Amino acid sequence: MINDYLLYVTLAITVTAIPGPAVVLTIINSLRDGYKAAIANIFGNFIAMLILSTLSAVGLGTIILASSGLFAAIKFFGCVYLVYLGLKVWRTSHSQENQSHEVQHNNKREFVAMFKEGFAVGISNPKAIAFFTALFPQFIDSSRAFIPQFLTLILTIEGISFFVLTGYALLSSVASPYLSKEKTMAFFNKVTGTAFIGFGVSLIYEK
Repeated sequence: MINDYLLYVTLAITVTAIPGPAVVLTIINSLRDGYKAAIANIFGNFIAMLILSTLSAVGLGTIILASSGLFAAIKFFGCVYLVYLGLKVWRTSHSQENQSHEVQHNNKREFVAMFKEGFAVGISNPKAIAFFTALFPQFIDSSRAFIPQFLTLILTIEGISFFVLTGYALLSSVASPYLSKEKTMAFFNKVTGTAFIGFGVSLIYEK
């Protein structure tokens, strides 16, 4: 049983560390507004993943995957939102970032906005539903109580995800002074904007 859990932890670390929409969003917010500001979107993503993993664990994930119409709707929403974020980042100028930076530290509404952004990126990810639905049964022992196993698996992967994203935020915050030049940030905006658009478009082709 210990070996199975260690395998699960290793898998969770590997999956959460691979750059995806949540990682890119965390890096962007940390570079622009600092480590503490990025924590807001990390919490948003954490809550979204907690909801999706819970739905998958209790069997609703299977129902969603079985309904082609519902799953397609989730994919479409995810695609549109990620493309929207990509275009938003692409069009953000360095001067706008500086103005935003000055306002955000004194505006509590920005925390809510970042939380919602992180939540939307997480909850609109259909691949997370498929992943959790396929993953949990591999580590559930039917001869043992379900709820303790369920809580252990969910809290483990979500805890790892939170700390991985926090690590990305901290590293990005440290690198921020070296990436503050206008041309560097403009290039970064184009790269990350393109990445979001790519993530969004890729959802259309996911089966």
